This record gives sequence, structure tokens and C-alpha cells, in this order.
Amino acid sequence: MESLTSDPVFPLLIALLCVAPVAFAIVRVREERTLWLGFWALAGAASLVVLIEVLIVGYLPLGDHPLAQTANLVVMGILLVMLLAFPAVLVVTLIVSGVRLIRREGARPANLLSLGLGVAMVAYVLVWPLLRGRLTGLPVVGSVLDLLFGISAGLIGVAGVAFALYTVSGLVAQVPHPMRRYRYIVALGSGLIDGRRVTPLLAHRVDRAIWAWRRNPGSRIVMSGGQGPDEAVSEASAMRDYALGQGVPAEAILCEERSRNTRENIRFSRDLIRATATGGGEARGPRGEGRILVVSDDYHVFRALLLAREAGVRADGLGAHVRLYFSLNALVREWVAYVVLRKRAFTAITFVVLAVNVLLWVVTNLA
Repeated sequence: MESLTSDPVFPLLIALLCVAPVAFAIVRVREERTLWLGFWALAGAASLVVLIEVLIVGYLPLGDHPLAQTANLVVMGILLVMLLAFPAVLVVTLIVSGVRLIRREGARPANLLSLGLGVAMVAYVLVWPLLRGRLTGLPVVGSVLDLLFGISAGLIGVAGVAFALYTVSGLVAQVPHPMRRYRYIVALGSGLIDGRRVTPLLAHRVDRAIWAWRRNPGSRIVMSGGQGPDEAVSEASAMRDYALGQGVPAEAILCEERSRNTRENIRFSRDLIRATATGGGEARGPRGEGRILVVSDDYHVFRALLLAREAGVRADGLGAHVRLYFSLNALVREWVAYVVLRKRAFTAITFVVLAVNVLLWVVTNLA
């Protein structure tokens, strides 16, 4: 024990294990609307586990206390089992939630995403190796098919990593900042019932915005949503009526009624906030609008924050809880929308994967 803590490498190891948690804290405070948030969150969590274990082994005489040593091994074993079991649990959750969604909402194409992803993950693990082994063994075309399989595997790997980082980033970005206060809370709209009343899903968003409004005295809620072709009133108007029914005074509500999608929700709400802040002397911060709080469904918040960053709006996010079977399917849809939003970056990555695989294939076949 003494030799471990007195080793010159020990302080260096401790310092290295602190890098990821510190990097996560910096990203979280400065700019969390990036996939780096998810990366450093995962790296920081892993580093903290290792750090705690190193400190326990280094400073506690576990060898003198068999029970404590056994407890430590059991805890580490449980963590390892949870880590190894996570992919299987994810696949089962995707498939079960996908089937449940189809039973409740119908088998529309938009409702097949989580089920399709779960089935695809099973096929990739069980069917893909067998198929690749047989096809790449064919004469003449086998080597070409091997190249195509390599490219596909690379792209699937990139997509899987990016999807995991997107999911973790979205979850972490919704953790409240206890010391921050907001002057404006933007509630994003969605479709209405009979073109006039908020849906239960939209009501949850407004309820969440009201919750934030009560915790930020003097703040105002911006109801953001235009009027669709099948709607008798704007989404913002219906949201305002609902909020009034929940006891929110009219002077605490602003309505943005021009937007047709999330990007316009952010842009038009930004313009309305700036105009209101300039006219009423309520501005905070050098840009006038200060830092706003964007409220939407939990699966949708992160993409809304990315669009807010694109629009130059300083914003944090707050998610309204959605049932898991619906949320997972919607998360896959949000991921597709994110890929479209970052199509240049993903196109560049695709070309890199293609180039690397073609180069390796050429070198292998010429050798």
C-alpha cells in the first residue's frame, strides 16, 4: 500500500484521471450544445470510477479487512456486468418499446424506427458475420464484396458512436443549472387537437415551462408556434389559453405565432425577445436577450439547442417527460434530423471511411 502511494507515478495517474471530469465541467459550463458534452460525460464517468478505485486501493488497507475487500470486488463486478449487459438491454428495450408503440399508435412508417433499429442491431450481430463470411468467399467478386462490407461496417460504427454521443449529450444538456436564472422561457409548440386545443404531449411542455416560470420570478413565457393549414388558431394561442387556465397571468406570456418548424421557433422567438427586451428595458447580457431556457419534449430538446446555437442564441434546455416507448422512437427520428443538420460533417466522414477502406483494400490485394 505504502509503495503504491509513494510511487512517483501515483500523483501523475491521479492527475490524468482528473482530466476528463474537469474537461466535462468546462464544456458543461461554457458550451454544452455539442457532442463533446456526451464524450466528456462518458469519459469523465469512467475516469471517476477508476479514480475512486485507485484511491481506495492506494489509501485503504483492504488487505487487512477481507469484508471490505470483498465488498469492493462485488461493486466493481456489478459495474462490469452492467457495462457488458448494456447493449443487450438496449436492443431488448428498443424492440419491446417499438412493438408497444405500434400496438398503441399503429404501424405507420414513422412508428417503426425504434423497432427497426433494434432488429437491425440483432441482425448486425447474428446475421452480418455469417453473410459476410459466405459472400466474401466467392471467387472473383468476393474481394469486392469484402470491400463493400468493410465500408458498411465503418459507416455503421461511426453512426453508432455518434448516436450514442448524441443521446448522452441530450440527456446531460437537460440537467438543470441550479445557479442560473432565466428572464425568458421559450415553450416550443406542436400540433393541436381539433385545431384548437393543446394535445396531452403539448400540455406537458407548457406545464414544464410553467414549472420553470415559477422558479424564475419576474420571467416571461414565450409560447412559440404558428398556425398550420388544418388549425383554427395558432399553436401559441392555444398554449397561451392553456397556461392562463393554469393560473399564469397574461402579462407573463408572449406569443410567437409565425413559426412552422423548430428552426423558426428559435429564430422568431429570438426576434420577439429582443424586441420586447429593447422596448421594455428588460435586457440582460450583452446581446440583449441574455440566456433563455428552451422547453420541449425530452427527446427534442438537444436538437432545439443545436439550432439555437446556430441562430446565435445563448440557451439552456429543459425537457418535458415523454413515455419511453414513444420517446425512443422519436429519439431515432431526431437523430436522423441531426444527421441532416450536420450533413457536411457526416459527408466528410463518409469520404474518409471510403478512402481508408479503399486504400487498405488496394494494399491488401496488391500485396
